[in-house]
Amino acid sequence: MNIRTKLFWTNGAVVVILTASLTFCLENYARSSMLDTLQESAGHSLSQLAENVDSALRSYEQVADYLYMDDLLQDRLLKKFDTYPEAHEEYFESVKPQLYSISSSTEIRDIAIYTDNSSFHVGSIRPLEEMSGLGLSQVQSCLEGGEVGTESLRTWSVSRDHPERLALTQRLNHLNSRSCLFLHIEMDASKVTDLIKMEGERSRFLVLLPDGASVMDSVEGSAESKAELIASLASAEGGRIVNLEGEDYLLNAQRLSSRNSVDGLQVASLLPLAELEAKTSVIRQMAILFFLLMLAAFAIVNFIVSGRITRRLRQLSSKMRRTDMDSLQPIGHVRGNDEVSHLGHMFNDMVNRMQRLLGEVYESELREKELQLRTKEAELYALQTQINPHYLYNTLNSIRGNLLENGDRPNAEIVGLLAKSFRQMLGKSGGTIPLAEELGIVETYLRIQAFRYPDRLRYRIDVDEKLLRLRVPKLSLQILVENAIVHGLEPKESPTTIVVSAEMEDEAILLRVEDDGAGLEPARAAQIQAKLSESSEDGNHIGLVNVHQRLQSFGSEYGIRLAGKPGEGAEASMRIPLYERIGTT
Repeated sequence: MNIRTKLFWTNGAVVVILTASLTFCLENYARSSMLDTLQESAGHSLSQLAENVDSALRSYEQVADYLYMDDLLQDRLLKKFDTYPEAHEEYFESVKPQLYSISSSTEIRDIAIYTDNSSFHVGSIRPLEEMSGLGLSQVQSCLEGGEVGTESLRTWSVSRDHPERLALTQRLNHLNSRSCLFLHIEMDASKVTDLIKMEGERSRFLVLLPDGASVMDSVEGSAESKAELIASLASAEGGRIVNLEGEDYLLNAQRLSSRNSVDGLQVASLLPLAELEAKTSVIRQMAILFFLLMLAAFAIVNFIVSGRITRRLRQLSSKMRRTDMDSLQPIGHVRGNDEVSHLGHMFNDMVNRMQRLLGEVYESELREKELQLRTKEAELYALQTQINPHYLYNTLNSIRGNLLENGDRPNAEIVGLLAKSFRQMLGKSGGTIPLAEELGIVETYLRIQAFRYPDRLRYRIDVDEKLLRLRVPKLSLQILVENAIVHGLEPKESPTTIVVSAEMEDEAILLRVEDDGAGLEPARAAQIQAKLSESSEDGNHIGLVNVHQRLQSFGSEYGIRLAGKPGEGAEASMRIPLYERIGTT
């Protein structure tokens, strides 16, 4: 599969996934937005309906409140009459006119008072036994002669004899908290029906009593489906989608809980989602059309772009194939400012670098041959000049012999040490020597300096014999000792002790030269250390710089470290990597 095909199918898969995801998200977002709008509108309508139903029921509750507070009426109803005519006269003179005026002014279909006072059962004053079918606990207690509570009672229900009516039951126990007087008012439910019709024809409404009985509903469907709907309302407030007779509805519900008397009454609305589904279908069709158009546009654009890219790549590949080591030349200018042109420029840069490297290799070979010739010349020159050191050694030994013959042993000894020092420093070539030989050079140097400062210089070499075969850079320790003589001994007139020591430390050799001479300022020590680290060629410390830089080439943890205090001496330490041992220790 070539690059063009890979680009086409890879980009196609990405575009298809992204476009399909975007289309799906937009469709769901549109449907969710419309559903939220419908739910908000249905919620407003339901709140208005609940408020209207609440207002309609409040007028009848006011009648119950009025009769509940009428202690004179309750006193008449609780009064015991000896004869029926007396009760009949009291009813028609006092009770009936009051009840009639209330029922005629509030469109009450029926109003009655139930009592256990058997001497006062006239007209609308009825026996308490007739309420036994309502299932009220207080009524049952009165009928059974048990303990009757003092709490009041108010409840709404559907009329037992007239299902099209609403019934309000109120206990009249204001005068006597344990009295068995119950007011029963029935009203036509058409008043609630009229309120529902005012809300429009799109939605379906339900008004449910606390016991789950339906006061009024405009929902079309079987009794079983309505029963399931009412059961679902008993467990939640609504605000969800339900299915009724195969059709989806948006269900909203609200409880009338503004007063204790109507606590538990519930108003529910069902808004059909057929219109929403129709709008969603249109959006889905538009989304699919958008997806297809995007896919077609991508296919065309991707085919053209991928063709241009791969054509330039083929041209660049053809030019590169014509380049080999025998004809190593740039491929010429590559037009454009993209990765293909950058690749061409990088190829040209690579060819130019290869040409320069080949030239440098040729020049290096020429320089190496020239260096070999110069080395041969230097070796010849060294052979010619070897006689000069031998001449110097022989001359010094002759002077030493003459001094011994004349009995001048001190001067003979110093001349012998000087000859030995020249022989040690010039005798062997190479970068490293055994530590034993380096200590020999140091001791010879110290003996010469002791002859120079007989009363001021004391020295001690404290090195374990196991370390004597380790290799160290030639003359490295001698430079530290010389530095101690120049800067520690010479400025001080009192005796000075120099101690040379060595020890192993983490696979390295630590050489240390300590003196108790003039000392070293910390600031001066830091200044010298900085010059050593910066490769500064200070004329006073060129030997230290050379040794430090040579050791630093093995790692930053190696090299020379200086420390000291004014008047208390100085310490120079040198950490050297562990060179190859000579023999076994």
